[in-house]
Amino acid sequence: MSITKTKNGTYRVRVYIPEEAKSLLGIDKKTIEKRFKTRSDAKKYELELQNKIDRILNGESASLENSGSILFSEFYHNIWWESYKVGQTTSTTKPPSKATIDGTEIVFRKHILPILGNYSLDVLNQNKQVVLNLLTQKAEEYANFKVIRSYVNSIFDWAEELEYIETNRLSKTISRIKETKKLKLQETKRDEDLYLSQTELQAWFKAFEEDLENDKLSFKDYVLFYTTFFLGDRKSESYALQWKHINTIKQEIQLVQALDKYKNPKSTKGNKKTTFKIPVELADLLQSWKKQQKTELAKFGIIQSDEQYVFTYIDMKGNVNSPLHSDYLNNKMKSVKRRHPELKHATPHKLRHTGATLAKQAGTSIEAISEALTHSDTITTKTYVNTSNIIPMAVGEIAYRNLKK
Repeated sequence: MSITKTKNGTYRVRVYIPEEAKSLLGIDKKTIEKRFKTRSDAKKYELELQNKIDRILNGESASLENSGSILFSEFYHNIWWESYKVGQTTSTTKPPSKATIDGTEIVFRKHILPILGNYSLDVLNQNKQVVLNLLTQKAEEYANFKVIRSYVNSIFDWAEELEYIETNRLSKTISRIKETKKLKLQETKRDEDLYLSQTELQAWFKAFEEDLENDKLSFKDYVLFYTTFFLGDRKSESYALQWKHINTIKQEIQLVQALDKYKNPKSTKGNKKTTFKIPVELADLLQSWKKQQKTELAKFGIIQSDEQYVFTYIDMKGNVNSPLHSDYLNNKMKSVKRRHPELKHATPHKLRHTGATLAKQAGTSIEAISEALTHSDTITTKTYVNTSNIIPMAVGEIAYRNLKK
């Protein structure tokens, strides 16, 4: 046994585990290491673990307190869930949003608890092959397996933190399970299904223009479609635009937030703040829509301000000036396609792929496209920089310009 102070000021405990005690403690290593903020916490852990080892070696293992016998489902409901909701089970600085919490509850209810819920933490932690078999089968059925992997690992990390188990033995095992279903879907999806060709895109533009002229489509929805395509942004970022983010004189739009599925503002992906230069065509459309929106809102006694969302609607409950729901643009595009069945299937996300692909075909560099799409994986450092990136030309505009050639 030893306690040493590390370079970062924490205290590391190293305890030798005798062969006879490994299985009862749920540990498969010769030594176990843990770090603590204070020496007293480290010493307390060392003494408690050594006491358990001594009792096992003296034949008193049956009297050991077996907190690990708690069922996975009980630990999830009674211990982990409340800690998760206040952000204690992760290293993130903020608690999860309501949308994230609801999504997590669904993943556990539909996918994790049915296969792991009736096992005890100890049984799972000491039987890697059982967990490997159960989760490998789930990976073949569920495309977003990475979230399952993350949550299961979080359960056992938290169980270790609260000393329900000595150590999370499953972390490496779980990390080896491949996302089989997702990989199969990616292999079967053809590249051409991910984006529209120039001809197919032109047909969509034409259909929107015809529907606008024939009063089948509102001017607001027409502007929303063009804005989302020109920026090549995520639809939730278009939905979150407020007039304070748009300067039609400078021809600039700031993307600084998105809307979650409950219509609440949230950070953009990667927490990036990006300023786009926009073409005069889009600036003119937005200026015209701003004037029309002001008139429409005034009919309901609402004064348009800089805080006003650029795109709103009257929802199913009759609420005026409500932010757009997550499927709003998808539904509008479906309506256009029903009136123009010759159109190739498209979604807002497919428009984003289309802009990027056509921009690449026009000779734009991958680096420039990645920056315009506000991706964070080309230059990772930019993810952590809070100053705005100014994008001279969005991918949608690049693609649009080439359509006009």
